[in-house]
Amino acid sequence: MRPAWGSRLVRGALTGLFALLLVAGAAPAGPATITHRLTLLHFNDFHGQLAPYRDPEGGPVLGGIARLAGAVAQIRAEDPGCTLLVLFAGDLLQGTLLSSLFHGHPDVEMLNDLGLDAAALGNHELDYGQDNLRVLLGSAHYPVLAANVHLPWVDRSAPSPGLQASTVLQGRDGLRVGVLGLTTGELVTATHPRNTRGVVVDDPVATARRLLPGLVQASDIQILLSHLGYAEDRRVAEQTEGLDLIVGGHNHFAFEAPRWSHGVPIVQAGDRGRFLGRLDLTVTDGRVALLGYHLLPMDASVPEDPRLAARVAALSAQVDRDLDRVVGRTAVLLDGRRETVRRGESNLGSFVADLARELARTDLALLNAGTFRSSIAAGPVTLGQLQRVFPFANTLVTGRISGALLAQALERSAGLDPEDNPGGFLQVSGLRFVIRGGHAETIRVGGEPLRLDGEYRLVTSDFLAAGGDGYAMLTRMGGRLDTGNLLLDLVAAALRERGEIRPGTDGRIRREE
Repeated sequence: MRPAWGSRLVRGALTGLFALLLVAGAAPAGPATITHRLTLLHFNDFHGQLAPYRDPEGGPVLGGIARLAGAVAQIRAEDPGCTLLVLFAGDLLQGTLLSSLFHGHPDVEMLNDLGLDAAALGNHELDYGQDNLRVLLGSAHYPVLAANVHLPWVDRSAPSPGLQASTVLQGRDGLRVGVLGLTTGELVTATHPRNTRGVVVDDPVATARRLLPGLVQASDIQILLSHLGYAEDRRVAEQTEGLDLIVGGHNHFAFEAPRWSHGVPIVQAGDRGRFLGRLDLTVTDGRVALLGYHLLPMDASVPEDPRLAARVAALSAQVDRDLDRVVGRTAVLLDGRRETVRRGESNLGSFVADLARELARTDLALLNAGTFRSSIAAGPVTLGQLQRVFPFANTLVTGRISGALLAQALERSAGLDPEDNPGGFLQVSGLRFVIRGGHAETIRVGGEPLRLDGEYRLVTSDFLAAGGDGYAMLTRMGGRLDTGNLLLDLVAAALRERGEIRPGTDGRIRREE
């Protein structure tokens, strides 16, 4: 375990001068040492958001790759004598029309132009298949890191093109910045199983313990570039030695100040390029001082890189031609926010699950919350908005499931930690249940108590039917039939038919802690 706080990293709330004095004062007498200045910029969970966007709840227009690039260029020009590195903590793909249509290829090209120094592999990087990922890795001018992920076609002895475990980035005055990459095990459960054939994900703690000693020897500061999620980041910090910093992602958390675990600061910068995290540090004889941290909003005050802004505008024009058609209206917000749809009942989740059950004429419907990637504000609904909500092109699958297997699925959903906004949380139709102490209780199907020895007709997504999000019990459905009906088309058809919708919630999922 890491020694008590203060052995490696000088913790926050220090002025730059005091931190420098503290580090210098701790150094043994001897020849003059070099104090390296280092600025780390980071972002995570970009999800194809090349263009700026406004949250459905309102607020300023934020983000966009051109604004991120403009901020990086502006900060880089502040102090040419300081080492500046830009890190991305994974999930480049999925969630916008641009990403769905171009599969991340423009994104990688623009990150090359931005000057990205290293990226973690996100679980969504496999959403368009391994062949697509292979091309993306080959076109990246920066290392993509995932020490615990083994792809069947990647030769780890030939790190480029391909996936690397770690890298040592060279800074000014000989500074060596060691970066280890780790990726969540959801890589093999949170995308369609056809995309993960032959992919193996090792335990991140065991991997870090094995590799960190060598990285400590090879570098002056050791950073974990993580797409594990905050809970797993804490576990790595608690159970390993040698880390100075964790730059994290996966949860979409926006930490205004570093969170600390066993003396290791952990940072996340939201999602979709809304923020750029900035850490200013010094490194002296392997001792690191954190001088300051800022979560910088990527709003209109940040200048855009004009060349990238023009490129994004041209790409957006290509996809907007046929996607701005209004297909209907909603009188209320269709709530796809992670804090809603991944923790309890959502009016959007209930509406779509009800539509699926009605179309398939089944007893019940189960849809994972990760299906829903955006909200839709009250007002006109366009095909483009629906594409942002449903970017995965999931189809509906029907089959028969026993009451015992259904209980297992609901128990898995109820046991997920809501604080992690789990994509595997289930939105449902045709049933009601209570979550109490992390367990699914008082389950009723069609108004009657669940019969463990009974059999029910189920409709779900092809993703869940294939065991996605860890729902292996759903692969045991009998009489499986892929209807070929897309979730997006299901909702678009309902809007066209009804003209205006006003979905609500009815208490089908309740939490009683």
